[in-house]
Order: sequence, then structure tokens, then C-alpha cells
Amino acid sequence: MHIETIAARSALHDWAIAAHRHQELHQLLVIDRGRIDLRLDDHRDVLKGPAIVVVPPGTVHAFDFQENTAGLVVSFAAGLARALACAAAGPDPEPLERPASMALSRAEFDATDIAQIGTLLLREFGRSAFGRDAAMRGLLGALLANVLRVVRPGPGDPGASVRDGELVAQFRQSMERRHRHGATVADYARELEVSLSRLRRACLAVAGQTPIALVHQRRLVEAERQLRYTPMTVAQVAYYLGFEDPAYFTRFFTRGTGRSPRAFRRRVHFT
Repeated sequence: MHIETIAARSALHDWAIAAHRHQELHQLLVIDRGRIDLRLDDHRDVLKGPAIVVVPPGTVHAFDFQENTAGLVVSFAAGLARALACAAAGPDPEPLERPASMALSRAEFDATDIAQIGTLLLREFGRSAFGRDAAMRGLLGALLANVLRVVRPGPGDPGASVRDGELVAQFRQSMERRHRHGATVADYARELEVSLSRLRRACLAVAGQTPIALVHQRRLVEAERQLRYTPMTVAQVAYYLGFEDPAYFTRFFTRGTGRSPRAFRRRVHFT
């Protein structure tokens, strides 16, 4: 876990953080005052504080801050994030698993304990006192719980059981490890030791989507990242993602995004 003010790093780089990503690290930005111009994969937004930005592992992100923007950047390992988010969110920790940016009114922000917990986290991070790690873990759990209270739940959330939420969280973790290897929904079900129908019910209850839709969504996100940020050819991206036939990858990508891989790459490079 690492805690720092936005100014601590951004001021050294003219308040601009170039596009990059972390494979095994969650980041949570809490903007108290100031403005942020951000990119999270294909999503762009401009927010004025108070605001919250969620950056899951693997998300390409870039930030331009207004000078003297006040706030915190909280970075923590993916495994710790899953454990604390499951405890905080009950059946659906998924809001922390997708990139998000949200502005809050000052009244909404002040109604939470986010600012106070952030201050305590920053102070505890700078200490070397006994119990520091336990204190930070507890404070991070409280911070995530407060953030989840202001994240708008999706349409599939109500009524999902704790077991469903745990199963879908495990399914997403498995997808992160295996989405490049062409694993099928049946492969995931076997790994999780559940039936296909059980996995389908859980995904529909928690995420509002079928397992195959989630698998395709994850592969499309990675395909877009590789096409946008690497010099690999379309065929190389196809093989990188576990497709045996680049033509099939092109059809898959076109069906999922509405444009061919080459057209997507031309568009993002032009813009």
C-alpha cells in the first residue's frame, strides 16, 4: 500500500502524468479541490473536486491536474483490494473492478468520511509505529466502504447473494489470469468447480451479463489496449490474445466494437 498527496508526484511533472498502466495495482484518487482531465482506457472526463477516480489493474490511465490540485492517491495490491472490497461490498465488489470517474457535490462528499479517513491514512503511512500495517489495512477498508456508498449500483446488483458475489469475483480473477489463453466458459466453470448453469446464474445476478459476455468483454478491452498502445500488427495482437486465426479475431473484434481492428487503430491514432 502506498499513500501520497496528488501534489507529491504531479508537481514534479508539471501536474501531468503520462499514459501508463499497472498490472497488479489498484489506484484510488480522491480529489478534494481542483480540476483533473483524465483518460481511463477509452474513457475521457474532466472533473472538478470533490471527485473520485477508480483505476483497476491493467487500465491505461493518464492525468492532467490543475496546478495546486489537492487530494490523495491511494495505491494498493490487487489481492488486498479484492479481500477488502468483498468485505466492504458484500455481494458485489465489482464497482472497484471497472474504471470509473465521478464528481460529487460538496454536500455528498462531506456526508462521507472519505476526507477524514484519507487524512488518517496519510498520517499512518508516514509512521513506523507498532501496528502500522494493521491500522492501514483497517483504514483502507473503511475508505473503500465509503467509496462504494457513493458508487451507483448497476441494474443487476439487487438481490445478489454473497455466494454469487464471491463466485463472480473468483471468475473475474480467473479471467485476469487466463483471458489470453483462449479459455472457454466451461474451462472457467471446471476451475471454479461449479456447473455452467450455476456460473451463469451468478453472473446474471451480480453483473447482469452472461459468463460468455464477460469473457468477450475482457478480451475486447485487452485487444483495444494492444491496438492503441503497442506497435503489434493485427495478426500479432490476435495471437497474443490466444486466437489461432487472425481473420476470426477480426470478425470477433468487429462484432464487439462495430469497427475492424484496423479501423479502430486508424481512429485512435487520428484522434
